[in-house]
Amino acid sequence: MSALVQSVTEDVFPDRSIETVELQNTRPGNEAGLITFAEGDPVYVKTASDTTERLSREIAATQYAEDHCPIGTPPIVAANSTGDSPFLVTEPMPGTVLNELWTNEADRKPLLRQVGNQIAAVHEAEFDQPGMIIGGDASELHLTDTSWVETLCETVEWRAQDWFADRFRDLPGQLINTIQAVDPTLDGTTPTLIHGDPSRVNVYLDPNGLLDWERALVGDPAFGLAEALFHHLGQPDVSEDERPVLQSALYEGYRERAGTLPTGFEEKIPLYRAIVNLLIPQAFDDWASSAESKDALAADVREDFESRLDQARRVAS
Repeated sequence: MSALVQSVTEDVFPDRSIETVELQNTRPGNEAGLITFAEGDPVYVKTASDTTERLSREIAATQYAEDHCPIGTPPIVAANSTGDSPFLVTEPMPGTVLNELWTNEADRKPLLRQVGNQIAAVHEAEFDQPGMIIGGDASELHLTDTSWVETLCETVEWRAQDWFADRFRDLPGQLINTIQAVDPTLDGTTPTLIHGDPSRVNVYLDPNGLLDWERALVGDPAFGLAEALFHHLGQPDVSEDERPVLQSALYEGYRERAGTLPTGFEEKIPLYRAIVNLLIPQAFDDWASSAESKDALAADVREDFESRLDQARRVAS
């Protein structure tokens, strides 16, 4: 068992006997586990071994979304983002994780409609300004005092510092330069809460809910929808023939709740797609570990990413 996970569990539940610990596969800097006890319900315990920033964000965004968005969030049992050993303890999410349904050959169109509806539900939490989330609670989020361009650049910097494949270390800088050159603005669009990581393992259905809010931010709702596009349709298991139908289903679900797609979505999508596609070179060493020729694959990844940057600049010019 992780020493951090064990220490937090024993502190929060001094009267319970730990029966099993199932460590979770999380990114560097996170240590988490599903804890079952000899008595009492199971819990998830999440700790940060490198910085309190991500847990401060996750705790605040989870609490705020629970009170301000018509969407399920992980029920918080205990949390501390300011101590020497920050932690978040939650009950298991109710419902079924989307990835289970997706991989079991369920009809994907209604699944994507539900995803679109959930993304729009998060965007119902509106704010006066954009910014990275640096703290807060159920009543208020504390944000950096930054423009939308600055928020995007700082988000890219944070995600790249979190962990990144060494061979692509220059790409975040290229991306930041592109964001500054394109200079996307909100153009009267009201900033909203954005989940930041609506992947298939973080989306729950029946009842609807979203897990893992540590990448949440406040800004352009079009960016939140672009992230959903990447996580659900930009993966190798979605064919070119499927993509238009599934994209329509995602948009349909969004419109069912929001009434329309975010303002300027089609114009902004090339840049936003480039930003969310940063995850591909970022996690290259994980997903490409079994490739026969990692160098050849890395060259393709670089070419694809740089072409996305070029497209974003051309569309904006």
